Amino acid sequence: MNRTSAPTLLVFTLGAAHESARRSLLPQSLRGLEIGVRQSCLEAALAAGRACGCRLEVCSPSPLALPPDVRHESQTGADFGSRLERAMLDAHARAEGPLVVVGADVPGLAESHVALALALLAEDPARVVLGPSPDGGVYLLAVRQPIDGLAATTRWCRRGTRQGLLRALRAAGRPVVLLEPLADLDHPADLAGWLAVKPGRTDPRRWLLALLRRILAEKCRPVIPALLGRPRRALAACLAGRSPPVLLAR
Repeated sequence: MNRTSAPTLLVFTLGAAHESARRSLLPQSLRGLEIGVRQSCLEAALAAGRACGCRLEVCSPSPLALPPDVRHESQTGADFGSRLERAMLDAHARAEGPLVVVGADVPGLAESHVALALALLAEDPARVVLGPSPDGGVYLLAVRQPIDGLAATTRWCRRGTRQGLLRALRAAGRPVVLLEPLADLDHPADLAGWLAVKPGRTDPRRWLLALLRRILAEKCRPVIPALLGRPRRALAACLAGRSPPVLLAR
């Protein structure tokens, strides 16, 4: 098999439905909307890779509905670290170019992050580019050369994941460059933080964000005014001496 030298964007995910069931961001009644939010993050990640000229791959435990230009690969391994290591090794075997691995739950991920990672790898093939998450993990891992023993470099899915990975990479003599931090969608507060940021005019998720804001605003309306109904006019005595009664709203 001839291997291409084009860069590869590999999205490593459980799939929108499984991610939603594992870490719920919205009430059960809005589960369909939450799955839509997570699916939009996957699509945005693929669009970022597509804009950078990447081969597109998605690695998940079960097949997903994907565009024709996206290759699906199954996740295999006993734990997160071993599944990630296997996915990256297989991707390296299919293509000679640089490999950028991202999650499907990073709403702030854009073409600029993928492009910068590829540019940094072009300057130094031995580099490892990491996108740090505020929770101590990484949202992006980009390499041109495989990382030996990746699964054992750190304790994965912990607050100290990134620091452990940094120590192991530096001990192995691999230069590391950090991109700007981006939050992923692990908790309801992460979703609220994303909704608080005004999307760009070209962001295809603008309509989804607007819909989500409206629905959440409706659900969070104060209960007492809804129970009391509309304000009514009533007579009330004015406190200023002999003045006649005035109409006040209550």
